[in-house]
Amino acid sequence: MAFLVLLWLGIGAFVGLIANAAQLRPAGWQPFGWLRMAALGALLAFCGGWLGVLLLGRSFTSVMALWICVVGVAVIPRLIQWGNTHL
Repeated sequence: MAFLVLLWLGIGAFVGLIANAAQLRPAGWQPFGWLRMAALGALLAFCGGWLGVLLLGRSFTSVMALWICVVGVAVIPRLIQWGNTHL
């Protein structure tokens, strides 16, 4: 199980860095924005992996972690930026 957790964290950090390269991070995250995106991706993949274990079993956990991470990294920074401008 520890291998799966490390795999999810690696997948999430990689997806977060790809999202950073696509400039999906909020403008307010300029100092260490790449690190924040990698941490956000790792956190989302970790949570998605455990959600996959609970709902689907071990067979599909990595796929679930990947997709939750991809959707979350694409949507959450936009919600943060929208919240900063409208509050």
